[in-house]
Amino acid sequence: MRFVIPLLCFVACAFASPVSQAKGRTCGESITFSNPAAEAFKVNRTLPGIPFRLNTSYAGNIPVSKNDTSRQLYFWMFPADEPSNTTIIWNNGGPGCSSLEGLMQENGPFALPFNSTKVVKSQYSWTRLANVIWVEHPVSVGFTKGKASVANEDDVSRDFVGFLDNFFDIFQEMKGQELWLTGESYAGMYIMYIANAIFQRSVAVNKAAGINLQGVNVNDPSITGDAFGEEIPSVPYAIAHQKDLKLSDAFISDLVDNAKKHGIYDYIEKNLLYPPPGPLTVPAKAGDFQNYSPWSDIIGEAYRQTNGSFNVYDTRPAHSWYPLTDPLGFPPNENVASADNFLNNIKGFKEAIHADPSITWKECSDKSPFRGGVDRSPPPDITVMGQVIEKSKRTLIQHGLQDYVLIANGTRLSIQNTTFHGLQGFQTAPSRRLIVDGSDAGVFHEERGLTYVEITDSGHMIPQDYPAAAFKTLQYLVGQISLDELAK
Repeated sequence: MRFVIPLLCFVACAFASPVSQAKGRTCGESITFSNPAAEAFKVNRTLPGIPFRLNTSYAGNIPVSKNDTSRQLYFWMFPADEPSNTTIIWNNGGPGCSSLEGLMQENGPFALPFNSTKVVKSQYSWTRLANVIWVEHPVSVGFTKGKASVANEDDVSRDFVGFLDNFFDIFQEMKGQELWLTGESYAGMYIMYIANAIFQRSVAVNKAAGINLQGVNVNDPSITGDAFGEEIPSVPYAIAHQKDLKLSDAFISDLVDNAKKHGIYDYIEKNLLYPPPGPLTVPAKAGDFQNYSPWSDIIGEAYRQTNGSFNVYDTRPAHSWYPLTDPLGFPPNENVASADNFLNNIKGFKEAIHADPSITWKECSDKSPFRGGVDRSPPPDITVMGQVIEKSKRTLIQHGLQDYVLIANGTRLSIQNTTFHGLQGFQTAPSRRLIVDGSDAGVFHEERGLTYVEITDSGHMIPQDYPAAAFKTLQYLVGQISLDELAK
């Protein structure tokens, strides 16, 4: 079956209709743009280092404000494989990591696979469903231009919305399309605050700008503080994964004793309930984890016991530090400006995608994009997340169960501590089975506009670890399949 779509595309290109020709589209194009300014961003379908032709795409730098052209975000946009009225924006996290990692290793039309130098076509490219824009931000990340100057998520949102206003001025045919913000990890912070900033603007302003935001999807997200997201759930995680993490009985015994001493040992058991018992707070004995970090202790011990091969992003033994062979330099080398890195190594590639060739690209910046090195905004679960859920058509939060850097039960705690549509958290525990290609892939649950999905066989990067599952849940997000179809 995988050869049917390319064949149909070939036939469509070979026998293009007069209507398609009249609209000015050529093979590999699902949309054309009337503004001459768009032409400067057009990317050649044949790119250095990629052994096959891509569909027409657009890339380059766009200012964050009409009044400040010195600070510019970088984007690479691939229109949908077939004409679509849906646009998806993807964000990677960090903070300080490039969304081009998402494009080239998670959900774009081509992929740089591990343990190989061969670029391949992506079977589960999100461009099969919608127009997709991968945006590098905040300023100082990747191919962006200007100095890091944001202090908090309000600044991040201001810059991003300013970028969107300018983007839609150039690509006017995309104005008013259904827009969905998606991303992973620290992008949970970005996306919730950006969505809230858009929803806070008047309907008239958004309509004039062409921004028609429908909702959000965040995977393995930073939407809560370290106490809920990492520390408290780390102890039961270590107990459940003792064998994979190669933790000794003596270490687990000490871990449990310390957890009891600091009042967190049975926190999940007593507080992760449906419905929740009330507002969730961090036990006073934990001291806000300033001098006690079971999450860090577990990482340190797992590194020692696995001779440094423990992978915090995916604790499955088969995935122990496969990132060492990552062609983009994923941890532990994501901050290294390596000449072996694909984007730096392929001659002419940067120029072809309208990126500044003088920039040595890093997957993640070695310095924080936030002024002073710290994001001063509180987490979304205690600020804007409830409002975003209420104003969205759909909100999708997902988590891979094999992720340790951010733990699934932490995301569950954040949901159970968030009030939306008049109630705190879910009233019923997630239990419906997620079925992907006929196999049990996890659980999901929906209440009051929020859907939570838990992927069993995935770590931190769901579109990379289980692309078929990420593709199916995206179909649900944008309304191409129903909630019930997630169980089929």
